[in-house]
Amino acid sequence: MNGTYHCNGTYRFLLRTTLACILSLGLLLPGCARHQARESAQDGLELVILHVNDTHAHVTGIDKYGNAAFSEAESRGGYGRIAEAVRRARAGADNVLALDAGDQFQGTLYYSVNKWPMLADMDSFMPYDAMTLGNHEFDEGCLELSRFLEELPFPVVAANLVPEKGCPLLKSRIEPYVVREIRGRRVGIIGLANNESALSSACDKTRFLDSVTALRRAVKELEAQGVRHIVALTHLGLPADRELARSVDGVDVIVGGHTHSYLGPDSGEGSYPVVEHSPSGQPVLVVTARRATQYLGELKVDFDGEGVPVSWSGGLRELEKEDPTMPAVSALIDKYTATLESFRSDVVGSRASGRMPDGMDACREGDCLSGMVTVDAMLSFARPYGAVIAVCNGGAIRAALPEGRITRGDLLTIHPFGNMMVIREYSGEQLWEALEHGVSAEGAGGPRLLQVAGLRYTVDGRRPAGSRVLRVDVVDEKGGVTPLDLKARYGVMVPSYLAGGGDGYEVLKEGSVLASPDPIDVDVVEAYLRAHDPLPLPEGGRILRVGQSR
Repeated sequence: MNGTYHCNGTYRFLLRTTLACILSLGLLLPGCARHQARESAQDGLELVILHVNDTHAHVTGIDKYGNAAFSEAESRGGYGRIAEAVRRARAGADNVLALDAGDQFQGTLYYSVNKWPMLADMDSFMPYDAMTLGNHEFDEGCLELSRFLEELPFPVVAANLVPEKGCPLLKSRIEPYVVREIRGRRVGIIGLANNESALSSACDKTRFLDSVTALRRAVKELEAQGVRHIVALTHLGLPADRELARSVDGVDVIVGGHTHSYLGPDSGEGSYPVVEHSPSGQPVLVVTARRATQYLGELKVDFDGEGVPVSWSGGLRELEKEDPTMPAVSALIDKYTATLESFRSDVVGSRASGRMPDGMDACREGDCLSGMVTVDAMLSFARPYGAVIAVCNGGAIRAALPEGRITRGDLLTIHPFGNMMVIREYSGEQLWEALEHGVSAEGAGGPRLLQVAGLRYTVDGRRPAGSRVLRVDVVDEKGGVTPLDLKARYGVMVPSYLAGGGDGYEVLKEGSVLASPDPIDVDVVEAYLRAHDPLPLPEGGRILRVGQSR
């Protein structure tokens, strides 16, 4: 794996094409690339990798608005279509790997009501070769995760996960890697779980190794066993995957998740696959497949005789409603859909018509309807207890607020985590630091982005992280605006997850407690909707961006 990268696979072929390949070191001539593919077919391995990530319990797929669907007949994606697509691919070829890059937990009413036993039932029909763990697999705690893992028919890999004494995962079926034999060649699959879980009190006896260190160690072990084709299966996010590719020798493909990235035509994040190069100069192919079961990734790779990728193709295939589903999975979906009826019929309010950006992706980019309604409800609840501001991370919002009637089921879909809401007092300086952290990721967005009430702030994402917030204003109950005073103290309602340092918000752990009830997010929003029915569209302009079009 770690030898010099050749344009072709054999010495005889090298003699015939020396001049062309010397020139291609600078330009990679198309003719040389075509020869590579033919040579690899003779001496190497042709491998097909089918992959998903961040399925988030969208067992039935998504509807035309991008929300979780409740009927396969009207949806795209879904577990049944994934299972059937993989089954058919395997029926027609003997060189297919199927991988899940994590975050099956959370995200829909199906999960809120039925939890992991439903996913374990579905997974009994999912033909995966391996899965790694996302951050949301840890949401129910390590004990519940260990019970889920016991039910899975496929291996779970996480080379960077180190359960300590007293952790229920200590005896779980988690391996650093697995090896599959494909057409007489051994293919290693190394897992890297999401290490943000280290910030969660749900699994306080779980430790994570540095991802680069863990990956290098696993690669070395596999190479010592004669494995020359290595896939890293990660839940670290596309930027981290690209950095891994540039940092570790011996990895051929990285199949990732976590950032919900779309790769391909019209993507701002890259082509499919993203091609990086390892420290020794060999190509490393990086792929990911968006979220919510909408797409099935398909990467075809030709390796030469030394195990180096020499040609590749593929893309994200959108699973349409016309695509076939696996009957056994469809039957399970019907069973679990019936458990949701009482939640979907409990109407808690309605909202006025009108379109605003909304949904999981919109809430990670700027103002979004469900995010603004959530923080407005939080602030309305918290004002009598001394709060003048409310904040919520965009990653806590998992769906759009529907137009027309709104049910308890809709609210549980938007807020599936059951976050407790607390009131803390922070200085203006601490609030500014928190807002900076929310826009510190690539693109100045993502799940850490803060939705706000009682505040508005201006961001320039072109500036270095830590200096992107240009202005912060406090907006009072009557609409009056004053600049944030860095020395003043402000009462703020915030999810307990953030107040405990979740999503890297260490600064929010420093607040002093203001006495108040600690309600659950969905109950706060429900009470607000019942009191404001029909709900008018909230006022936007809270997150202002300069020099960007998002």
